[in-house]
Amino acid sequence: SYPHCWRHKTPIIFRATPQWFVSMDQANLRQDSLNEIKKTEWLPEWGESRIANMVEGRPDWCISRQRTWGVPIALFVDKDTGALHPNTQELIEEAAKLVEKSGIQAWYDLDPATLLGDDAEQYMKVQDTLDVWFDSGVTHACVVDAREDLTGPADLYLEGSDQHRGWFMSSMMTSVAINGHAPYKQVLTHGFTVDENGRKMSKSLGNVISPQNVMNKLGADILRLWVASTDFTAEMTVSDEIFKRSADRYRRIRNTSRYLLANLNGFDPKTDKVAIEDMVELDRWIVGRAAELQDEILAAYDKYQMLLVTQKLMNFCTGELGSFYLDVIKDRQYTAKSDSHARRSCQTALYHIAEAMTRWMAPILSFTAQEIWEALPGERDNFVFTSVWYDGLQASSQGKFSNDDWLTILNVRDEVNRVLEAARKEEIIGATLQANVSIYAGEELSSKLAALGDELRFVLLTSGVTVETVTTQPEGTQATEIDGLFIKVAATTAEKCERCWHYCDDVGAEPAHPEICGRCVSNVDGDGEQRQFA
Repeated sequence: SYPHCWRHKTPIIFRATPQWFVSMDQANLRQDSLNEIKKTEWLPEWGESRIANMVEGRPDWCISRQRTWGVPIALFVDKDTGALHPNTQELIEEAAKLVEKSGIQAWYDLDPATLLGDDAEQYMKVQDTLDVWFDSGVTHACVVDAREDLTGPADLYLEGSDQHRGWFMSSMMTSVAINGHAPYKQVLTHGFTVDENGRKMSKSLGNVISPQNVMNKLGADILRLWVASTDFTAEMTVSDEIFKRSADRYRRIRNTSRYLLANLNGFDPKTDKVAIEDMVELDRWIVGRAAELQDEILAAYDKYQMLLVTQKLMNFCTGELGSFYLDVIKDRQYTAKSDSHARRSCQTALYHIAEAMTRWMAPILSFTAQEIWEALPGERDNFVFTSVWYDGLQASSQGKFSNDDWLTILNVRDEVNRVLEAARKEEIIGATLQANVSIYAGEELSSKLAALGDELRFVLLTSGVTVETVTTQPEGTQATEIDGLFIKVAATTAEKCERCWHYCDDVGAEPAHPEICGRCVSNVDGDGEQRQFA
């Protein structure tokens, strides 16, 4: 139970020695600091009460140390009384000039008579050094205020949660004493990295994971993604398995970006871009969703909520964009005429999303974002980091289907996929394009689905679909998680089009193209198919 040195593990011997202190109450430093703490934004919010309690209960600040290295306390004191030399302010300035010219050692090598003259007989040079927290705590004065290109207070101070008692507090107190206000507008604190068992990283435990090794093995962006994907307000768990999961998330984002770039091949935004009001409705919807998402991501960045940014980016790549939109547009991208409105509309949406998404990820996946940036079509700055947030996204209220309508359609698609998967397991069908789907629903939902017409099959990735209005479950149908929605799947009897792989009754109807459907004939030899919704 006896106090021991935290580093050497040896018993501590206590002795009383003269020290230099900063009074917390003589010039109202404590209360003034507490007032400035209230004016500062603390992230997370509990940081405010933490540092306020520390300042409120702390004793006077002992700023002197008996060490042979460090920033000297450049004072001269009376050998008998300990009183400061009456010209202390001028002497400090002279000492500062010597240090500025010759370095810290100039003070230790200084003969007091050089500055004091005859007074050197009565006064001695203080050998103490400053508390290192005083050194770091005055960066607002010796860095920010001293540079013409910087202005205080600083926007943000960022450090671990242990710095409430250290750098954050010493910076606050010195700035309040010198300038009368806080040195920062915001303070953000993070937890420490621990292993999978919650133990702190240390050489003695042998559980240290070197960031350099992670970068050498997986790449810098995966390390950055792990940092951004972790709740930094608490202890941050790290292990090889966690890095593996980060690599999987990164791969999904990268593959989505590669798909966007691949499908922008041959697209020139100057000549091929379709106006938002003229786009196919599904394309207009996904651009609108990206616009909403960008607002959410920028708001998260403003609050340093990197975890939320990565979650929203990942959910977009795996959800509405990756699992729905990109799946639906494959048919259009691969089978429509290369310069048709249907395909250019889709490419326009992909272009807008790629422009925006690259900027979203740039602060986190910096190397990947720059790689994508250099491959995007159109004229641009050399670096994504010198660009501003993309302003080409627009949410449009035009069209037959609202955002809620498309989300409903997406939910119906999920239910259809569940029934299709069951049909595959029962070997009723092979691929989903071998299926004819019958959908039965209440009047509101059925009319919404029927409004898509023949294009509903493209949304569902089936070769045929019918919609009927019902009030009860028809015989032979599957109930779903959506109230009043019932689904039936049957294998198609139509022929397979060798070009689009859809099963259609009109395959071979055109003698010149006996192996393809009428839609593909139009895309090959005619004006190309028209798409309104999907």
